[in-house]
Amino acid sequence: MKSVEKQFFSLLRAGLWDLDVDTSLFEEPIDWQTILEMGRKQTVLGVLADGIAKLPSESRPSKKDTQWLQSQIFKIRKSHLLLNQTLKEVTELLLDRGIRPVLLKGQGVARLYRYPEQRQCGDIDLYIGETLYTKACEVVSAYGEKSGKESESYQHYHFNRNGVTVELHKLATHSPDPFVNKYLQRLVKLYLVDGYAGYERHYDSTLLLPPAQFDACYLFYHLAKHFIYVGIGLRQVCDWILCLHTYADKVDKEQLLKDVRALGMLRLWEIFGCIAVDYLGLPQDDFPGYNALRRVQAKDVVAGILSVGNFGQHALPEKDLRDKGKLYVFWKRMGWRIRIFRLNPYWVGRMSFFYYFKHKFKTTLLHHC
Repeated sequence: MKSVEKQFFSLLRAGLWDLDVDTSLFEEPIDWQTILEMGRKQTVLGVLADGIAKLPSESRPSKKDTQWLQSQIFKIRKSHLLLNQTLKEVTELLLDRGIRPVLLKGQGVARLYRYPEQRQCGDIDLYIGETLYTKACEVVSAYGEKSGKESESYQHYHFNRNGVTVELHKLATHSPDPFVNKYLQRLVKLYLVDGYAGYERHYDSTLLLPPAQFDACYLFYHLAKHFIYVGIGLRQVCDWILCLHTYADKVDKEQLLKDVRALGMLRLWEIFGCIAVDYLGLPQDDFPGYNALRRVQAKDVVAGILSVGNFGQHALPEKDLRDKGKLYVFWKRMGWRIRIFRLNPYWVGRMSFFYYFKHKFKTTLLHHC
């Protein structure tokens, strides 16, 4: 690993767990622009800033770099407040109509961080379920002034309010692989529909969060799916490991491993387990199924994550999406899957097959015929 990468991960661990930074890593010249750019690409600048604050003053970034970082943290905090306000408005609107949503990912996971307001925000995902889904869509369609296009996909209905994207989920998650999807929907029914094991709470509010047992598996499935499709950033990995750590005494680890095996993800789970423990500092006791034999593959995955960034955005810039067409995007993403295929051939192969040949491949060919 390059020295700048060692410095980056040392700062990230310090920010995540409130640890001292290994100052010996910072005795040589520090390329702060590269470290800060890595934090931006991985959407972990808020956590990185906490780690930087633990360095002695002589090792910290220049005044110019510090001012840039502070401006980014201000934007992250402002976005966090806006999302929480929008979440409160939408939730109260739905509750008034007898619809009780469950908050997925995002702001629900943010509360697990030392400083939730410094976790970089995305959108708001609310699980409604199939029974009240149509009613919920009707309720929010009349909510406030539209600031963006509303649309519906197979899985959810999404709309923009206050500059924030809100998604109402008919399905909490799904897989293009029908066999994997069958097991996923069993988990959703057990934990989110039937309420087995109860729910967590979003602070002291009436807003529900998924049970820890569900989230420990769901958050990994979500990041693994995005990883094989387009790539991910370290923020998604940090979300997942903070869930494992926070609920280490609450999660049934044997059942969790059983679910991971049933979804065909055990090999990827073990690879990301090495990343969680060896690179990000998760206590090994908090991770069920740690396998040190996966360290070589974990090194390759870390290199890929650092390369493509948050949801693969830096492997496929917006300009390329606009200018080079769907066929280019198709082959670019196929190249990513070929690169990671050997990590878990069974799961990556099946997911890619069902995803592309069921949805994207036919659409791409029709578009160019």
